[in-house]
Amino acid sequence: MTPAAGRAARRRAAFTLIEMLAVVAILALVASFVAPSLDIVRQRRLRGEAMRLATQLEFARQRTVATGVPHRVLIDLENGLYRIEWLADDVDTDPAALAPVEYDVSGGTPLPLEAPRQQALQYSAIPGLFGRDQWLEDELFFAGLETPEGWLERGETFVSFDRDGTASYTEIVLEDDAGEAVALAVYPLEDAVRLLKDEEG
Repeated sequence: MTPAAGRAARRRAAFTLIEMLAVVAILALVASFVAPSLDIVRQRRLRGEAMRLATQLEFARQRTVATGVPHRVLIDLENGLYRIEWLADDVDTDPAALAPVEYDVSGGTPLPLEAPRQQALQYSAIPGLFGRDQWLEDELFFAGLETPEGWLERGETFVSFDRDGTASYTEIVLEDDAGEAVALAVYPLEDAVRLLKDEEG
């Protein structure tokens, strides 16, 4: 191979500065289209999770009104889970202790003078699918919860509904790993659960 042919082969194997700049420009253009799409997907996931929680809160409120039994939504801020509970009979009570006492009507059995024993009521998960623990999607978490008592970031808390469906004003903030956040508010007077970001936007 002649020296001129070797130089020409080396020139063909190398990239020129213009070719390198063209590749970088194409990559930057592709990134400018892809990056906003990833943001939209992340926002949709966050908004979808917020809507799922809003549905659970609204269901608990409606079920409270329909049954006349207080309900609440338990929210575990640290573990990212929530579930609907209602005020029901104490499941640990011995059924034999609550059974009615049979009396001898001929007068042989002394009548008790104390009031009949009431079943203890406590909050427990409602039966069915809605009573199961619901977990936030991966990379989503509870940033905190604003209640009349103040801002909470840790532990378990509740959004409670009275027998008529009313609740104290509560604001629940969900966040993702990228710092994007969306807030839900439970309005006491309107009997409604709304996404605050929708109202601001």
